[in-house]
Amino acid sequence: MNDTLVSEDNAPFRKLIRPVVKALRTAFIQGTTVVKLMPSERAIQLYYKYRRKSYDLQWSMDPGYRKGLRRLVDLAVEETDMVLDVGCGTGSATLLAAARCKEVVGIDLSPDMIELAEEKVNKKCIGNCRLIATSVEDYRPDNSFDKVISSFMIPHVKPGLRPSIYSCMYNFLSPGGTVGLFGSRGEVCDVYETRDEIKDNLTRAGFEDIVLYDVYDIYRIAVAKRPR
Repeated sequence: MNDTLVSEDNAPFRKLIRPVVKALRTAFIQGTTVVKLMPSERAIQLYYKYRRKSYDLQWSMDPGYRKGLRRLVDLAVEETDMVLDVGCGTGSATLLAAARCKEVVGIDLSPDMIELAEEKVNKKCIGNCRLIATSVEDYRPDNSFDKVISSFMIPHVKPGLRPSIYSCMYNFLSPGGTVGLFGSRGEVCDVYETRDEIKDNLTRAGFEDIVLYDVYDIYRIAVAKRPR
C-alpha cells in the first residue's frame, strides 16, 4: 500500500494565503462533528430534511471540496463504467460521474436529499443516472458495478460498523472493481478515519491495493481494488 501526496497549487499568492485557507477549512470541517448527535437512521433523515437547502451552499464555499470531488471521479471513473455512488446526497459526485461514465446509480438514506439530486438531474437533462432512496444495507442491485464511489458518507456510520459498510461496497463491485472514497481526515476531525483506520477498515472488508491521496489541506481520497 503506497501513500501518495497530491500537492497544492504553488502560485505565490496561493502560498501566501494558504495558512488562512487551511485554518478556515479546518474550522469548517469541525462542524461535521454534529453527526455524533445522530443516534439513528431516522435522526439522520430528519437532520437532512431541514439541512438540505443549505447543504450545497455550505460546500460550495470551499473550492477545494469541488476540486476534490472532480479528482475522485478522475481517479476512479472511466467511460465504460457502471458506477454506484453510495451516500450520494444532493448528487454532486453523481453528476460528475454521469458526465464521464456509461451509467451511474446514486443511493442515499435521505429521501429529501434524493429529491434535490433528482432536481439537478432533471435540470441538466441527464439520461444515464438513476437515484434511489435507500440505506446501504438494504440496497439490492440487479447487477454488480465496475466502480463504487462515496463522498462524506462514512462520518454518519459509527466506527465499529464501518468495515461492514465497506463490505457492502465490496459486494456491490464486480471482481477487479474499484472503490473511490472522498472525505476529510481523522487527524483533522475525529468523525472521519485516520490513515491507519481507513486502511484497516478497507483491508478487513477484503480490499487490496489501497492508495491514499491527501488533498487540499484537510481532505483525503482513498482508492482500493476488489481482487479478481
